[in-house]
Amino acid sequence: QPTSTTIRLHNGVDMPLVCLGTGHVVAQGNGQIYFEPERTYRQVQLALESGVRSFDTALVYRTETALGRVLGDWWARGQLTNRRDVWISSKIYNCRRNRMALQATLVTDPARKTSEQIAVECAAQVERSLLNLGLGYVDVMMLHWPSQPGEGTSELNRSHRIAAWNVLEDFYRRGFCRAIGVCNYSVQHLKQLQEDGATIVPMMNQIEASVEIQQVELREYCKAQGIVPQAYSALRGLKQMPTIVEQLAQKYHKDAAQIAFRYLIQHGYAVLFLTSTQQRMETNVQVFDFHLTDEEMKAIDGLNDPESKGWGLPRPTDCD
Repeated sequence: QPTSTTIRLHNGVDMPLVCLGTGHVVAQGNGQIYFEPERTYRQVQLALESGVRSFDTALVYRTETALGRVLGDWWARGQLTNRRDVWISSKIYNCRRNRMALQATLVTDPARKTSEQIAVECAAQVERSLLNLGLGYVDVMMLHWPSQPGEGTSELNRSHRIAAWNVLEDFYRRGFCRAIGVCNYSVQHLKQLQEDGATIVPMMNQIEASVEIQQVELREYCKAQGIVPQAYSALRGLKQMPTIVEQLAQKYHKDAAQIAFRYLIQHGYAVLFLTSTQQRMETNVQVFDFHLTDEEMKAIDGLNDPESKGWGLPRPTDCD
């Protein structure tokens, strides 16, 4: 039987389980990687034509403006009629050093700033994000990273996180975000938010997860706390799809990506995917008309590799 295409956040808001990402990271011939936000115009147009209605962006991606403009064109033509027709998530407070990013999209030199300065900067970033999108509100706004690995003291980074989180709580209460969350937060980071006075538990935690990077402890902690884990890079880092996934794809007349996404969803994840190909946009969301058995889930559980580096990003536990 088909299963629900949404998951309910702990504040009662229903969030799509599958969402299209817009962080276009492209490798160039010189070995460098760059963001290419201009890809977003055509990507979002194709996605809307394919029936996709949920999108993930971030201030650092520089795709918010393009996303908002394409959506605005659809509203102008009457192809969309209600703001609730689409789901938009975005992210601020990227405090990692990043050669791909413009300085204006980052929290620079956080180790030299007070918590009060961080709060002012985060509030400005939320407002910039809202203005870029031009959509009135975001469905969920998240803090992008807990810290820059290896920089700042644990105490300072911790004080910055609660300062940034308090800013999101304020925008949430004022109605500019239907939900708020975090990205790349470890169990320790989540516990510290509560210990440091957060009055709202994050609704979601966006983390790297796949059939090989299953994040079992973090996933189960989030679920126990009512926090929805959302998996990004669910396919990135795999040199080839494991045999069991390919076998299940044949059994269910699906492709391997659909099996991987279905596995994550059945373990309680929401899933992000990134593509500019219309066929993939259509097939990646077709994961609600079949169900993996307990035995099949256990077989994929056996693929977990705690040593896998995935995309090569820092792990949540790498951040103080």
